[in-house]
Amino acid sequence: MLLLGPTFAHAAEHLPWEIAPYRTLVWIETKPDSHLDDAFFTHFTRDLNDKRYATSGAVLLADMQRAPMPLARWFASEVASSSFVARLESRDFRADDYDRIQLISIEHDGDWAITFREFDTLTRSWGSVHRTSVRQRSLLSTAILRIAYEKFSALAKITDVQKPDVALALKATTLVEEEIQTRERRRNESIAFAQPVEDVDWKKLPALASSEATYPGLLPGNVGVGEAMQPILRRNDRQGNLVSENGIMVMPWTYVRCDANDGLQLKGTMISGYNQPLPGRRNVRTQRLALAVRPAYDATELKLVDKSTEAMPLAGYEIYSKDPEGPTLLGASDARGNVQITKDPRSAVRALYVRSGGNLLARLPVVPGHDPAVTARIPNDSPRLLAEGFVEGWRDQLVDTMARRQILAQRVQRKIELGELDDAEKWLAELRSGRTVNELAFELRSAKGQFLKDNKLDPMIKRRIDELFEKGQRLVTQDKSLLTEGNLAKQLEEAQDAQR
Repeated sequence: MLLLGPTFAHAAEHLPWEIAPYRTLVWIETKPDSHLDDAFFTHFTRDLNDKRYATSGAVLLADMQRAPMPLARWFASEVASSSFVARLESRDFRADDYDRIQLISIEHDGDWAITFREFDTLTRSWGSVHRTSVRQRSLLSTAILRIAYEKFSALAKITDVQKPDVALALKATTLVEEEIQTRERRRNESIAFAQPVEDVDWKKLPALASSEATYPGLLPGNVGVGEAMQPILRRNDRQGNLVSENGIMVMPWTYVRCDANDGLQLKGTMISGYNQPLPGRRNVRTQRLALAVRPAYDATELKLVDKSTEAMPLAGYEIYSKDPEGPTLLGASDARGNVQITKDPRSAVRALYVRSGGNLLARLPVVPGHDPAVTARIPNDSPRLLAEGFVEGWRDQLVDTMARRQILAQRVQRKIELGELDDAEKWLAELRSGRTVNELAFELRSAKGQFLKDNKLDPMIKRRIDELFEKGQRLVTQDKSLLTEGNLAKQLEEAQDAQR
């Protein structure tokens, strides 16, 4: 690993995106119970530096220091980035002098416990909190590098958006590709110059290169196929500094899934719950960025709440996952509105669909494990379900009424044809006294007004309720029984006049 000097750090700041290393400030905290003195810390950081440089090349440009303050506060899940930046400035550190700040805490309680978290300065974004442990103190540097490589959140610029296709340029991608090629060359050389099997002393096997034995396939700054990135917008002022208000905008319910990485450009698919998650045009003061997502949990609990009243959980809503073989039902929200979303080994991003009564209510892309729990504010479908139940019951009454009136009309017509006018008049009176379709139509219009009078009703739910009542209204227009009733009355009157 390269050490961060003022001159070189300033030069790295002005290097092109693809060849600029990650300027990284590493704060290491050793708890009192670990009994790690200054002499050990100096030796430990030197060993960590050597191993990191040997295994990641020039990808990282790092400055390792003993943490100047307790780190426990910054390992809390909900900590404001502005508070951390302010604390940095109070310690004479400028966040923009670095690309990445890594916090590492070491504690000894039987095993050696390691807590790790990153802060990306360009996007002012915290990574997840990751933990691991080892039994031997001598393995600390190896364990720290492993977790730092595995959980390193690569940064990329979004260079083109042709939804759903997205093109991205990874930071330090040239340095990452060089390190990958170097590892491949070393691997091939070790195979080419391997000893014949019969000459190998199996009791004294040669040691593998540290990058191959300890960190196979791990390289900070790289993004693999199937992994997820979080789109983020950064708004700058004329001097290129972050604007104070709404400078950072994390795109909610939006991820980019990596589909291909050729070492020069990353191509992915944008999966979003919105039709236009990112502005289509570039803006010189707005940077379109994406930060790799490194899940820290086994699953994520999705909570569904009413969009208009967040305190109200939504139970019984079905959650489907859009998989290559077709929609897969993951479950239904429980009484608290919760449903657990597990990881899919094929893709970090799961495209979820929330349905109620067969109707699609929301698209919710989720990276299981990124957060322990997420809350989705979706339309409450209960008013629509109630309206649907009313319209279905009303439709049954309409069918019964129309059938009854048709039967009575046929009886009146039959009695007139047979000359049984008294019976015909009796059946006509019953036809007139019974419930009419017009009365049912009035009930439908009145009920529609009641269902739509709530000003907090979601526009989508309101539109669907309106469609339900419009379908009912179209059924009313098909009824011709009133015209038939008038014709029968006229026929009966003419028959009675002829009989006198």
